[in-house]
Amino acid sequence: MKKMWSILMVLIMAASLSACGDTAGSSENTGGGGTESSGTAENHYDLTMGTAGTTGTYYVVGAAIANEVNNSVPNLTVVAQATNGGVENINLCMSGEMELGFTNADAAYWSSYGGGSGYYAAYEQAGDIKGVMRLYKSEGHMITMANSDIETYEDLRGKTVCLGPPSSTIPAMSIAILEAYGLDVEQDLNAVYYSIDEGLEKLTDGVIDATFFVASAPTSGLTSAAATSDLKFVDVDEEIIEKVCEKYPYYSGTRTKEGAYPELDSVNTLQLYTEIIASGSVPEEAVYEFVKAAIEGQPDYVDAHVACQEIVAETAYQASAELHPGAARYYREIGLIE
Repeated sequence: MKKMWSILMVLIMAASLSACGDTAGSSENTGGGGTESSGTAENHYDLTMGTAGTTGTYYVVGAAIANEVNNSVPNLTVVAQATNGGVENINLCMSGEMELGFTNADAAYWSSYGGGSGYYAAYEQAGDIKGVMRLYKSEGHMITMANSDIETYEDLRGKTVCLGPPSSTIPAMSIAILEAYGLDVEQDLNAVYYSIDEGLEKLTDGVIDATFFVASAPTSGLTSAAATSDLKFVDVDEEIIEKVCEKYPYYSGTRTKEGAYPELDSVNTLQLYTEIIASGSVPEEAVYEFVKAAIEGQPDYVDAHVACQEIVAETAYQASAELHPGAARYYREIGLIE
């Protein structure tokens, strides 16, 4: 009961604060090439961590991690902040308005190393974004009404389709699939962009024909919608999955999780990892303490969401962005990197 109350308090704090990350600047920066202390730094660090909408997996997992860190590290205070998602989190970290953020592996990679084009054209130049932790796999979900004639993405031609939430990396996956089918999202369908909950609401209200999002299953918004409306997943042909994964290696093929939504059948789709990134200016000591507490304390918050079961050191160090010195220090200490 105490654990649940602590998590609730983190949620309340996150909902009441603005996405502002200048508080870390009040402590001396011991990061970058700083000394490798034993984790008992005198400085106190206040970190804001961007997540996404309050009904999504990012927010629930982020709040659980923040709660664990706050309870176990005296010199860290982490607030899980609701935001518009992965793209906004990266932009806030780049601008110095936030210290940490949830995003997907694709955006983490391009924003750290540069070279992006198309949907990632904004990341043509590398930014000061560093990897902190790889967390869990998220699946692509394209949903339509059960009585719809839409069976595959190719059937979305001429339809009104939500391609994902705005200011997030999610539309990149739906666009990649549609383009592999030979569909131009600007000419062959009416593309719209809504949050997970708003997309599902407009689908069940008959405003749009299908809606897409990427999340670890089960997601509460879809669980609720499937319990009150007859829905179905849209399948991706296996050859299309192979084509997309060859072009974008941070994706891999999977099937929607069996039993996650009892009312819906499992279908072929894509998946990628959700990760935590940081601004390169966050002190080394702060990131070291954060990673250590988040990984070693995982048993304390593993029940917050099924996705938390996947958070383990053996995959956490495989972040898509260049590792932050604080994260690298911890993974080096436990023998995962040299």
